[in-house]
Amino acid sequence: MNTQPDKIREMIREGYGAIATSGGSCCSSKPTCCGSSPAAADELVKHIGYSADEIASLPEGANMGLSCGNPNALAALQPGEVVLDLGAGGGFDVFIASGCVGATGRAIGVDMTPEMLAKARRNVSIHRDTTGLDNVEFRLGEIEHLPVADNSVDTVISNCVINLSPDKPQVWREICRVLKPGGRVAVSDLALLKPLPAEILTMVEALVGCVAGAALVSDTERMAREAGLTEIVLNAKPQYVEAMTGFEDPLYQKIVAQLPAGTKPSDYIVSLEVQARKPQGCKTEDNIFSPAVVELVAIGAAIAANCEPCLKYHYDKANQMGVSKAEMAQAVSIAASVKAAPHRAILQLADRLTGTSTNQPDMLPVPCCGDAGKAGDSGCCCRDDSRPAAPQTGCC
Repeated sequence: MNTQPDKIREMIREGYGAIATSGGSCCSSKPTCCGSSPAAADELVKHIGYSADEIASLPEGANMGLSCGNPNALAALQPGEVVLDLGAGGGFDVFIASGCVGATGRAIGVDMTPEMLAKARRNVSIHRDTTGLDNVEFRLGEIEHLPVADNSVDTVISNCVINLSPDKPQVWREICRVLKPGGRVAVSDLALLKPLPAEILTMVEALVGCVAGAALVSDTERMAREAGLTEIVLNAKPQYVEAMTGFEDPLYQKIVAQLPAGTKPSDYIVSLEVQARKPQGCKTEDNIFSPAVVELVAIGAAIAANCEPCLKYHYDKANQMGVSKAEMAQAVSIAASVKAAPHRAILQLADRLTGTSTNQPDMLPVPCCGDAGKAGDSGCCCRDDSRPAAPQTGCC
């Protein structure tokens, strides 16, 4: 979607805030990725592998039908482990994970929607009274910037949430950061087998409903690998989407209406299980620079190299990440100062060798930017911002 990341987050926050406060669905009373009635939500999670005992043990309202898989089963959690749930919502998977890791373990949920967090926190005392476990915690935060220490988590789980992020590579980098060496990932998410038609990508309900923001399966594997994770295993399960279509979910019916004739949602969308591990030798300092800092460095390098396409590319990347123009201007200024230093030094050397005094601002010619006869030349002359842009003889 051609929308700024902050605007996407706000749309998601508003949509899921409404689900949390209404206690129902943003789309219908049938099972749907964007929320369900209690009875329909129970039907959905049974369909994707949660047991009746697990559902019965949950505090009221924790299950809102927001699942597209069962990451807890995928994770094979062990007593004493620390498990982190990205986009915990009302606490559905966190409360189930609490029983798996036991009294010596800890289950932490992170969510960026205050209404969801309030709903989950209200149920902590109920969960404690029911199970006798005091090992659950919920934190407010974005999954792109987790409020969790480095190398502190045994397992990261997530259920139908990463697709909502406007910066998925950053989410995977954060997962690698917070995992202990040898820690593992168990994610259930919606992903694409092939790109969706443009009409679907413009549907706000398709974004909130976990569809419009989904990444290609191949891109998901690449992002996890580039973040530093290894032993990546992907398992695509089209049965979930087929079931949603069979339930006559309104969102999926709208998607069907926008698909080419003869195709169905499961030709494009799958529930994807992702398993991975952080290698023992992975070092946090390998990723010492944030993505925004990397783009600022690249902008400076583009200035130093006189590379216009490079500058345009990295400006766009930095802009998408929310880097301010003031920060980019500072990077340009620093690069320009560094770039100017050797130019001044060579002129000073020429002055000493020739006994002249050309190293004065008003004496310096406007330098030429390459051969004007070359195809694709981006311009005639380069100049200092303080100098006029007059073409030079033999240059332009």
